Amino acid sequence: MNQGQARTNGSVLFNTRLFERMRAMHQAWLGHAQEIRQLELDYGAKLMSARTPSEAASFCNEWMVKRMTIVLREQEMFANSWVWLLADITDSLLPASAPKPAGESAGLARP
Repeated sequence: MNQGQARTNGSVLFNTRLFERMRAMHQAWLGHAQEIRQLELDYGAKLMSARTPSEAASFCNEWMVKRMTIVLREQEMFANSWVWLLADITDSLLPASAPKPAGESAGLARP
């Protein structure tokens, strides 16, 4: 295989990995959106059934804690996904004979 074919095969592999990572990110975002929708339906109903202002405040507090937990998980997923995308870009730019990053030599697997 000549150098041009190797470069093309590397580009195809990189593009395939990029597409798969972006697809996984999109699916995770959809899952979080569905989770938030269900949370808002549940807590909206609870809030409507509150009998006292303190009960309503308690429901709002629970609602926001759960909502922020979902948002935190989403942000962590987003940050981790971008780290792996950048690592893929770096790997694709390195020559094949370059040493692997420290994390890979220690047996750490990418998602």
